[in-house]
Amino acid sequence: MKYYYARVSSESQNLDRQVEYFKELGANPRTIFQEKKSGKNFENREVWNELLTEWIKEGDTIVVKNLDRIGRNAKEVRECLIDLAQKGVTVESLDQAYLNDFLRENLIDKEADSLAEAMLNVMLDTMLQVDLLRAEWERKELRKRQLEGIERALAKGVKFGRTKNDEFRQKFNEVYPLTRDKDNPNYLPVKDAIKAIGCSKAMFYKLIDEKGQK
Repeated sequence: MKYYYARVSSESQNLDRQVEYFKELGANPRTIFQEKKSGKNFENREVWNELLTEWIKEGDTIVVKNLDRIGRNAKEVRECLIDLAQKGVTVESLDQAYLNDFLRENLIDKEADSLAEAMLNVMLDTMLQVDLLRAEWERKELRKRQLEGIERALAKGVKFGRTKNDEFRQKFNEVYPLTRDKDNPNYLPVKDAIKAIGCSKAMFYKLIDEKGQK
């Protein structure tokens, strides 16, 4: 039986790309386990732990997009792979297919010896470090492109987000009509209107000028 495990590190991140990739490979949605938890360690990884303790059995396979979806600590990932191998469970990485035969032949088909474990340790350490550096580079490049895009937009006069003056204008539009009719039971003197808006007196009269009302 094949099970698929998808993980991202935070709630703000999206699992869709991993899940869709598994579906394209023919995965049954019921066999796809999804989790939004940090890969720093295996603590509080409820979905991963449920997969290991309640679903997999000898002869099963766990498929991941990348071995770093299992975890970001090379030593812990290595120990996890060896532990699964001892239970007769294979792990397949789609991004590191070149490792799959090694994992199966050296950890599953025969009892792992110290040399195989040492080789796996070196390979995982190197692989995960490269992936971490690549991810950091991609984050920096993304941020760089975002900043360049913002600079180009600003140069064209595009404004981002709400300013304090925008908030004043919104409140002004709600409060100002109440200052116009003293017979209104909700009438507000200008002094109280300024206090309700939270702006200065000068700003209040500037907003009146903008509306073209005296």
